[in-house]
Amino acid sequence: MIVDRQSLLRQRLASAGLAGAAKIGRIPVRSNPETARLSFAQQHTWRYQQAFPDSVSNNLGLLITFTGKVDEHAIARAVDRIVERHEILRTTYHLDTDGVPFQRIRKSMHVPRSFDHASAERGTQLAKAELQIPFDLETDAPLKLMFFRTGPDELMLALIVNHIVWDGATFALLSKELESAYEAGPAMSSEPAIQYADVAEWQHDQATGTHSADMDYWKQRLGISPPVKSLPVEGGDKAAHPEAAGRVDYRLAASAALLGLAARHRVTPFVAFMACWAKVLGRNGADEVMVGTTVLTRDQPETEHLIGNFANHIVLRLPVGKCKSAEALIPATATEFDAGFAHRSLPYESLIEALGRCDVAEPPALFDSLVVFIPSGTEGPRLPGATTRWQRLHNEAIQFPLVPLGLEIFVRGRGAHTVIDIEATYARNAFDRAIVAELLSCLDATIHDAIHEAW
Repeated sequence: MIVDRQSLLRQRLASAGLAGAAKIGRIPVRSNPETARLSFAQQHTWRYQQAFPDSVSNNLGLLITFTGKVDEHAIARAVDRIVERHEILRTTYHLDTDGVPFQRIRKSMHVPRSFDHASAERGTQLAKAELQIPFDLETDAPLKLMFFRTGPDELMLALIVNHIVWDGATFALLSKELESAYEAGPAMSSEPAIQYADVAEWQHDQATGTHSADMDYWKQRLGISPPVKSLPVEGGDKAAHPEAAGRVDYRLAASAALLGLAARHRVTPFVAFMACWAKVLGRNGADEVMVGTTVLTRDQPETEHLIGNFANHIVLRLPVGKCKSAEALIPATATEFDAGFAHRSLPYESLIEALGRCDVAEPPALFDSLVVFIPSGTEGPRLPGATTRWQRLHNEAIQFPLVPLGLEIFVRGRGAHTVIDIEATYARNAFDRAIVAELLSCLDATIHDAIHEAW
């Protein structure tokens, strides 16, 4: 959904002539093949891991189940070939003598893997335990493989990765790579002409010229009299660890209503959702609310098929006091998102540093909830003679480091059978479970009221 939404937005922005709609230009190969500066997304993850070396908030887990005749050792060898192709999967992270972080690209790197016979329940338990082990970014490979043979014709693969190599498009890309490598064997195609570290160097070389207009926009939009945060954080267990998380799974009863609302206003379901969520946040009389979301900066053709983290945060400032009806707030939200998306290249960290509010060890300065639509069309790797299903593993930590409330939205099914599921991950030191459940129930009612023009 992130990828699909951004493709649609790029088309809309290009047709409107807005800056940042599409960026065309060749990314050069870096001069030093062994080291490179960190990309802006890598910097964010690295700094957080340095502040919290025992953190698992950036650990991501996927449990992929193959039903049919598949060879786990052939899958492991296929992953090795993918690592050979993509430098980012054999990269470690270090500080130079001046204390500046850099990435070192290894000629080869062993990906840890294990092979066991276990029940699905036991395999899941072992994978979740592995998910609780922090990555050492200076020495460890950024991914681990755990294979569990659960039956003659069933294999579970737990994939544990660090967010420093992962964004919302990576699973689909990795799935395609695994399909090709599994079938091609040693005949797997050569490395991409441009690697992630080339993009990282190019980002820094381009930053001076391209970021000034983006910085001007965001300073004007967010730096002038920002509204106070709007979530009720008086609850929670103040003694809980800052990363300790609870989770509420919620299926919108108003799923069909949200899709209808989006269609009525000719916006994406994401925009309609954000408008309704802003209405919930502003229910106590706020004039404006600010909500974070994640976008991808895979704008160059060379980046479309690269494994790596191209994610960035942008912040929407929504006029819930001025736009009291759905008919007013939804178009305003669409306009706000289009403008923010056009200026998405400025790293969020650069913005908050410029505003004098940067502290990687503190919750985000500009928002207290972050909404992300998760791709629903990714089927996982399709291997010959097998069917595939997959699920996420949860690490019991905040999904977005130190964000008090993260909403991950899954749109599942099609047409009349579409349902929208929300995974709400909340900081236990900020919220009680009951507060989060009540917010989601209020959101459901708000969507229902919007489609019936009852705001």
